[in-house]
Amino acid sequence: MSMTTEFSVRPITPAIGAEVTGLDVRNATKDDIAALHRALLDHCVLVIRDQHLSPPEQIAFTENWGPLVRRIATDFLHKDYPDVLVLSNRVVAGKAEGATEAYAGFTWHADLTYAERPSMGSMLHALEVPEEGGDTAFANMYLAYETLPEATKKRIEGLQAIHIRDRRKNPRAKITKKEGFNHDIDKYFDIKVPDSLHPIVTTHPETGRKVLFVNPRFAVGIDGMDDAEAQPLLDELFAHQIRPEFIYRHKWRLGDLVFWDNRSTIHLACGGIKAPGIRRLHRTSIAGEIPA
Repeated sequence: MSMTTEFSVRPITPAIGAEVTGLDVRNATKDDIAALHRALLDHCVLVIRDQHLSPPEQIAFTENWGPLVRRIATDFLHKDYPDVLVLSNRVVAGKAEGATEAYAGFTWHADLTYAERPSMGSMLHALEVPEEGGDTAFANMYLAYETLPEATKKRIEGLQAIHIRDRRKNPRAKITKKEGFNHDIDKYFDIKVPDSLHPIVTTHPETGRKVLFVNPRFAVGIDGMDDAEAQPLLDELFAHQIRPEFIYRHKWRLGDLVFWDNRSTIHLACGGIKAPGIRRLHRTSIAGEIPA
């Protein structure tokens, strides 16, 4: 029988996030994985400190939560390990080393909600960190739902939001050159991906708690509702879900492995990396279920 390693889980804010110390995930036992899983459900975001993972080691650890999912745009996948997405602001010979924050989410979002099966969760491993900037913010969507006015809860019950990948069709996530998006925009977003419909209120499949499951990066409308009514309602929800009391803003440390539950959170790349600072992260993502 495997034994749980003695590691510490400490809440970071009352609303969201916990810091995990005293664990080398390369040596995690089945009991350790079970304890981490429970902590993830309780805190939505885990900051696992002081990890030193190769891409295969990160892949192996992530697979404890299920099969991995790859991005449909292949430009910044690791050349030897395509299950790993490279995030980096370094430019080598005029070419970006990895996806910059323009790709990584300057608009609040949950990962891959444009897909029929959004990601269950993701892990980001910090290999290089800048002295200033490059933070990532996370918000608790359980609390976002639970604190809605009762009239709003009744109004959105049973409604489905339209989620799309193409930022060209989303005024709230409009692309600007200032962001550092250095792709051919049309080539990047011409990849054919069906739009998806997801309930605005979902039930987390493991905790049974209700979640406000919309985000301004991917949700662009409400099925069956005229935009004159739908857009103000979405704006109201988007403003509510990022109230400061729901948010944890993570300042990266070298070796951090941040693991979040995509079913109960949204997140944001905060930007502001001060030159010549470099932020290089490796990302793995776990396949998910159809939200219900």
